[in-house]
Amino acid sequence: MWICTQAFHVPKRGNAEDEYEDAFFPENGFYRDPVVFRCAVADGASESAFAREWAEMLVRSFGRRRLRLKHLQDLWRRLVSGRPLPWYLEAKIPRGSHAAFVGLSIRNTPNGRRLASASSRTSEPPSTMQVFHGVAVPVPGAEAPGSGAPGPDTAPDGVWTALAIGDSCLFQIRESTLVTTGPVANSADFGNTPMLLSTKCPSPIPRGADHVFVLSGSWRSKDAFYLASDALSQWLLAEHEAGRSPWSLLNDLGTDAEQQPFAALVDDLRESGRLHNDDTTLLRIEVA
Repeated sequence: MWICTQAFHVPKRGNAEDEYEDAFFPENGFYRDPVVFRCAVADGASESAFAREWAEMLVRSFGRRRLRLKHLQDLWRRLVSGRPLPWYLEAKIPRGSHAAFVGLSIRNTPNGRRLASASSRTSEPPSTMQVFHGVAVPVPGAEAPGSGAPGPDTAPDGVWTALAIGDSCLFQIRESTLVTTGPVANSADFGNTPMLLSTKCPSPIPRGADHVFVLSGSWRSKDAFYLASDALSQWLLAEHEAGRSPWSLLNDLGTDAEQQPFAALVDDLRESGRLHNDDTTLLRIEVA
């Protein structure tokens, strides 16, 4: 399994780079034959205190093996305690920090034929479960119809699982076609008050909670995954719903075929009113 990642980000218009409050992990790189590859995007809520630091804690913890929420909450409290703060920031500390989060784990599998066969038996529920960052989920490969699993005659090259809380989204693309998206499925479903991962929420992450989404599926060589913050996710879904395909545009970012740099694309979309003015983050993951 080979994985190539590239990250793109632009702060909210009018803000400096050091006011950017999203986070992503990892940065640009190539990875050969990892046992499990992990990546994540978090969108720190700008109205909360030390949102960027909280977002960075989340993505790095997830990427480095496990989202240890209680440990991260303790780290955040130590970070903000005992330091001089302006009054307006000090007033936010009791409310904690919040972030939307989406984390993706990709695994190579040598037994793709068995998984593909299992996915064809859609009348039966998965017979086994796994615990994914504190949440019990079906083993990938036993997807229901429409989940993006390969058909019974096509073996996947591996499996993936994603954890999402809030409105940062995952998109799986195969041959310029959207295979899977979540946790938000429609552009009209984005709102101003999504449930977020907080320094004050219960630890571990509550199993079965309405705001905790776990997605899973299988991948084939040359698939691409995109993790995007909310404003960009909403625009991508709106483009897809309108019958347009933004995926080739994203695929060409940072390459010789690039139509325009990410910052210019975001600026144009904001200027036209098609993209909300917010910190904007995209992490592209290509697998082979």
